Amino acid sequence: MRIRSAFYFFIIVIIFTSCQKNNLSNVPYISLKYFGYDTIRIKYDTLFLEFLLTDGDGDLGNDPNSTPKKYDIYIKDFRFDTGYAGYFFPQIDKSIEIPSKGISGACLFEFYSPDILNLRTDSIHTKFGDTTHFEFYIMDRAGHQSNHLVTPTVYMLP
Repeated sequence: MRIRSAFYFFIIVIIFTSCQKNNLSNVPYISLKYFGYDTIRIKYDTLFLEFLLTDGDGDLGNDPNSTPKKYDIYIKDFRFDTGYAGYFFPQIDKSIEIPSKGISGACLFEFYSPDILNLRTDSIHTKFGDTTHFEFYIMDRAGHQSNHLVTPTVYMLP
């Protein structure tokens, strides 16, 4: 009798634990995993930013043809007062989008010259280099912004 009761209790525990609800937030969350070097040469080196992301309803991946433009990744260079530059994720396969399970993964972003990494044009910076750091966040299709992260400082040599 005790074995049968223990067996039924075990089955009930398995049923309840397998029917867990997705407790992830619908607002994306990011965490910094890796940010390249502290010193780079503008014309020779590539700077990488790797971050982990989660989104409770899995609605990542904005449409590049949307109007007005909604980007996936927003990056601000602290040297300039021009706001954020926007970039898209690669196409995310819709078959892996399951709103009840959410989505999580890693994103590797490549900073490349001259679009993002460039020296200020005054003579001091073009001769001796420049220093900056970046702030970034992501946005899902519903318009939810993730937390904002700031990278470590990077020194850029000509």
